[in-house]
Amino acid sequence: MPIEGFDFKEFARSLAEQVGPALPPDIADADKQYVINIVHNFCYMAGEAIANDTTISFNAEQASIVTQFIGEWAFHKCIDIIRSGIDPQFRDGILQKIAFTVFEIAKTAIIKNLPQGDMIAVVEFHVKKAYNEALEELKNKGVLSEEQVKEAQSHSNIDEMAQQAAQQEAEAQANGAPPSEGYSAPANDNKILKLATFAIVLRHLPLEKRQGLLDKFSPEDASMLRDYANMEDLENKLDPSLVAKCLTEIKKTLPEPRKINKNRVYQRLYNIVKNSDISKISNIIGRERQFVKRFVTETAQGGGTTELPPRVADIICNHLEEKLNR
Repeated sequence: MPIEGFDFKEFARSLAEQVGPALPPDIADADKQYVINIVHNFCYMAGEAIANDTTISFNAEQASIVTQFIGEWAFHKCIDIIRSGIDPQFRDGILQKIAFTVFEIAKTAIIKNLPQGDMIAVVEFHVKKAYNEALEELKNKGVLSEEQVKEAQSHSNIDEMAQQAAQQEAEAQANGAPPSEGYSAPANDNKILKLATFAIVLRHLPLEKRQGLLDKFSPEDASMLRDYANMEDLENKLDPSLVAKCLTEIKKTLPEPRKINKNRVYQRLYNIVKNSDISKISNIIGRERQFVKRFVTETAQGGGTTELPPRVADIICNHLEEKLNR
């Protein structure tokens, strides 16, 4: 069923018309026409698919956003591929993988009502991943060498254009001009990478602790964390060096472990047991290990020989309080 106000044919034509003036001067004429055709064809197919998809109910603005995402990324990665010198017969395959990725990720982002900044970042993150995977696939087939893959990965037209725009904006402001309306710094996928990295940590936590951490995030970020945590083979989809870097950054943001006074925590445990129903305490620790039972019992009696590190004793106190308050 057509989407009111969304003429995908006209929109694809309009986006393709904008390509020519935006093409860098170092691109050959034949390649310029290739880029224009790719943007038009991909936007046409994406717009048509959205308009005919009965499983979603996008309005004209949402349909335009997805289609424009595809057009923009087809444009940028097309230029990267051309500058990399990749044989023309392999260009379409790489670009199709990227277009499909953008189509699915952008649709999902809109359905989940992600903020625009997060949507831009998550699409960029997945475009880079799809691009690198397509290059690796060609390398494994013997089509590209390691050097050619690195060369292809070194190009980023979107970053070059963003840097040029930022430089022009800075020069204009230095000359007294006001900030350009609508100007914004290029999207950074660092947040997305951190979320994906944190999802790796979540996968190794018990379900109850995982949910407790998710509750501390915004609904949008929590939804993305769940998606990444459920992603098959997530660890191998991320660069280990970047994951290690992110984990280090995350660790820096965590509060320092608080120092726990041994006497205070023992007194706290004594008060918990003293002011609670002994039968409830017995039921709670009934299935615990023997040293825990002895520790609780002896401490409740005002002393004892069982010694535990203060942090472990504090955990036991928290566990007792949680169970008793239910």
